Amino acid sequence: LEVRAKYRVWSDGAEISDGDNHGAWESMALRNLFAKVVNAVGCTVAGLHDFAKLVPMLTRLGARHVGYGVPESYWQVLGNALDLSLSEI
Repeated sequence: LEVRAKYRVWSDGAEISDGDNHGAWESMALRNLFAKVVNAVGCTVAGLHDFAKLVPMLTRLGARHVGYGVPESYWQVLGNALDLSLSEI
């Protein structure tokens, strides 16, 4: 996926094949991506009291992500992954 490639910055400089993801969980790129997700969720929760600011922020976020080309059939899986991730923090 293009998104995965965008955030694929391995700290040791070694490329890991798509079939070998053992290093992915230790990747600084993955940690940075997770931090962005947590930040977006935090901004959303903090913005619940002001929909006039929250709706445009979420609209811009969604517009940026449309370009990643994730098929609609994946949305449920992504939503489930987000739910699981949030339940762990």
